[in-house]
Amino acid sequence: MNISFITVVVLMALAPPSAKPQASNSAPASQAVVVQETVDKVFASAPAALPIDPNDMVRFDGDVVVRVSIRSAQDLMLVNQLSDDMWSHHVGIGGDADFRMSQADLGTLDRASIPYRVTISDLQNRIDTERTRLAQPMEGLAWFSDFKNLAAVNTRLDEMVAAYPNLVSIVNAGTSIQGRVIRGIRISRYPAGTVLPAFIFTGTLHAREWASTMTTMWIADQFVENNTIDPRIAAVLDSAEVFVFPVQNPDGYEYTWATGGNRLWRKNRRLISGTTYGVDLNRNWGLGWGGSGSSGTTSSDTYRGTAAFSEPESVGMRDFVIAHPNLVGHIDFHSYSQLWLWPWSYTTTASPDQTALAAVGIPMQTAIKAINQKTYTAGPSGSTYGLTAGCIDDWTYGTQGMMAGTIEVRDTGTYGFVMPTSEILPNAKENFAASMTMMEKLLASSPITITLAPGSLVADNTASTVEVQTVPVVSTLITNGVRLKWNLDGGTTQSAVMTSIGNNKYRASLPAMACASQVSWFVEAETKFIITHAPLNKPTSFNLTATNSCRNPADLDGSGFVDAADIGYVLLDFGPCGDPANCLADLDHSGDVDSADVGLVLLEM
Repeated sequence: MNISFITVVVLMALAPPSAKPQASNSAPASQAVVVQETVDKVFASAPAALPIDPNDMVRFDGDVVVRVSIRSAQDLMLVNQLSDDMWSHHVGIGGDADFRMSQADLGTLDRASIPYRVTISDLQNRIDTERTRLAQPMEGLAWFSDFKNLAAVNTRLDEMVAAYPNLVSIVNAGTSIQGRVIRGIRISRYPAGTVLPAFIFTGTLHAREWASTMTTMWIADQFVENNTIDPRIAAVLDSAEVFVFPVQNPDGYEYTWATGGNRLWRKNRRLISGTTYGVDLNRNWGLGWGGSGSSGTTSSDTYRGTAAFSEPESVGMRDFVIAHPNLVGHIDFHSYSQLWLWPWSYTTTASPDQTALAAVGIPMQTAIKAINQKTYTAGPSGSTYGLTAGCIDDWTYGTQGMMAGTIEVRDTGTYGFVMPTSEILPNAKENFAASMTMMEKLLASSPITITLAPGSLVADNTASTVEVQTVPVVSTLITNGVRLKWNLDGGTTQSAVMTSIGNNKYRASLPAMACASQVSWFVEAETKFIITHAPLNKPTSFNLTATNSCRNPADLDGSGFVDAADIGYVLLDFGPCGDPANCLADLDHSGDVDSADVGLVLLEM
């Protein structure tokens, strides 16, 4: 097939500074400000990408998309000779896979008796129709009525910040090979640096997968616009923060939109040599890098790069994640195939948390189907659909301990990467349902019931027992994972591991307090993925327990008043103290109960 590639002078990559992992549950707010300012300065000084010659537009005249049944290694070898553009998530012997190839090459498949069917008979016509539509004015149309380019996405993010400045803020994950900032938003009711769980939704690692861009933008839109209206969204934001990065591959995405670009471009825009460009950013991550499902051939669409994290886009996102160790859940959106896949991708061996991943993953599959009756195949990526090494979700799960996975959104081949506008919202809504299910499952993964607790007022100088019950529903508690935490009179927070007493119950004691003291306390339970909190699972919620105010020492009879009865107590004890430790009427601690003590009582009456 005759495909002309554009020769573009690519700017030198501006790699962001490395972020160091933090020991605390979230990056300090001051660090976030410094990182933000540094990225802004780098971006401001980066030259703009050179314009693309519209006469160099890549066209696909005479090309079709076919679904081929791969029966043997020979079949696979022949198909790879006919096509350099696989559209499926994975190809393997014994399964079907979609490829773009020329109409003329179908005769070769016929002669080789390889089973296939054409899913898109005139690819260029599909693209031309899409470009014509997108060239029309969109003023007055709803934002999700059509796909949006990078400028429109960034403008929408800025509009969210302007409309909800106390809820939404811009966050950046470094810069691309051509100097574009990888922009996202943070959605939270709490100041940056608050210790609370976080979720991250990412899209468009592969440039041509526009449906993933719109899906992540819908997630952002729903959390921002309905943050108080929808009780489920409100509950999540009461307990967690949400990060959304709609376009992780801004250079490639821009290239798919450009007049002189390639609508089906997948990789980033690194110049390799001559007219060869691009590294597959979803084969460039460190865990399992270089294995099956990635390629060392620079012209391949799955070219993995010269080393793990060779690309500034993957480095920037990696450093953002490392700087936010409170992240507990991650979905990376792709298109297409209707798949919900969790680790591992690089191996068929089951992950150590397969049971927990399925406990979240299967309800997510169910949630998707409940919206529009669309079935998404669900399971561990490597064993369900085939090996793909160096993927982002293997890394976020395997090195950062997050519940993570990849969703390949609609459809199953009728439209492929060129989705009609009628599919945008139905697709976004069903995948939003999956995202909500993941967050809710993790936030309720270890519900804590307080079964025994001190009241709001307790005796001074007496320890108080706390008992709780927690039954993990997603993953098992870690060792010493149930903890009682408290601070006395606003001091430093202290912690005690709660002792198991059987039946999923745990016990610990709050310390004895002097009179007129107050203790703020809560219980937390930690599993593989998340720390939950009681009461209310909010980072600012706690129980209050106080002791009685300190009694006036002259109120010898404990009546609450200093009166004649207390003078009577002094007179009864008049004389030397036989036991100074129990000589309460010796108010001046002289060793004798005498007229001076009577005087002190009279002063307090």
